[in-house]
Amino acid sequence: MCYDVAYMTKNKANYAKRFGATVEEVASLEQSIEVNKAAFSPTYHTNGFAHHQLPVITHDAPYEMQAFEWGLIPFWVKDAPAATKLANMCLNARGESIFEKPSFRNAAKQQRCLIIIDGGFEHHHQDGKTYPFHFKLKDEEPFALAGLWESWEHQGIIKHSCSIVTTAGNELMAKIHNNPQASGPRLPVILPKELERDWLNPIHDKADIALIQELIQPYDESEMIAYPVAKLRGKGAVGNTEEALKAHNYDQLKLSF
Repeated sequence: MCYDVAYMTKNKANYAKRFGATVEEVASLEQSIEVNKAAFSPTYHTNGFAHHQLPVITHDAPYEMQAFEWGLIPFWVKDAPAATKLANMCLNARGESIFEKPSFRNAAKQQRCLIIIDGGFEHHHQDGKTYPFHFKLKDEEPFALAGLWESWEHQGIIKHSCSIVTTAGNELMAKIHNNPQASGPRLPVILPKELERDWLNPIHDKADIALIQELIQPYDESEMIAYPVAKLRGKGAVGNTEEALKAHNYDQLKLSF
């Protein structure tokens, strides 16, 4: 699954150029990012259970980055305790079942989004210990994950939240993600650049659903890199610092690429 990510660690103009389509749209995106500067401070590592705000692009504002809380809360949730519980359970959405699961099916049909990150983290298990790995694209550009989003209103306050869609892990992730308690390696759905906007297209019938489902595929491992990094959790963790993105050597680690 995907519970650890890094985002907005590069110059903000990179995101405007990467996700804008025309000069006017790029200018609009640059302005939007500047407006949301506080929400989009560089995040070198965060864990989903902290429920930080992630940069997202939605179908109804396709060239504007918005800040949505990580951990989807379905619109039908009645109270705050239930919202907290579901937010923890809905950090990720298994792509194979998003159109069936009650927590996700409304968003899957009507409210898909792009979640913009620079890379993610996964832990490798060996001899009773875990070793964090950072994965990203070889070109080191920011990229879009397939996401779902919802609006939840409680006591007059509207909260926007999101979930990262996952799929079966590719060969690279299969080497890293070997959690004995997991059903198998998983990977967030990384959308190829040319297909990002297809994920935002509206759904009108079953044929459109089939087109969306076709996008839920493991990303080409030849376009990705991964390497071990310093401890991210518990005592001695590097926290939200640039150190979280730097390669780290573990003498006892047997996994190599």
